[in-house]
Amino acid sequence: MGRVISSIVAATLLFAVPAFADPIGSGGLSVQQMATLMTKRGLPAKITKDSDGTTIITSRVSGVNFDTYFYECQNGICRDVQFAAGWSNSSATPDRVNQWNTTKRFVRVYWKSGHVLWAEMDARIALGTTENIDEYMALWPEMLREFKDFMHL
Repeated sequence: MGRVISSIVAATLLFAVPAFADPIGSGGLSVQQMATLMTKRGLPAKITKDSDGTTIITSRVSGVNFDTYFYECQNGICRDVQFAAGWSNSSATPDRVNQWNTTKRFVRVYWKSGHVLWAEMDARIALGTTENIDEYMALWPEMLREFKDFMHL
């Protein structure tokens, strides 16, 4: 009898775990849905356009302005996002950038024209619930703090 009750409790908890995450439509999120999730998680979220006219979300965390770009979109629903932040005042050396890229995961770093240092993290958001998105939204600020310290920004 004890095993049966334990099995029922375990099965109930197993199936209850996904209920804690918000469900999302199959295939991903719209820009507005992502902005809403960011706001719910304490991140400011302003839908705007970048210099190329691409719709993005601008935000700020850990004292850093960043943009959220959308990829693999169909009918306004996007499967992937990219969090990106840039610094024009960086004194980072190529050796320091290479050290980051060879010893750290998740956030990649490179320079764009004008010697602007960029940090980017890609995220797959099309997995059915917001649980994985929550993980990325927790990881991004953590990685930005670590990156700023590492690069002395």
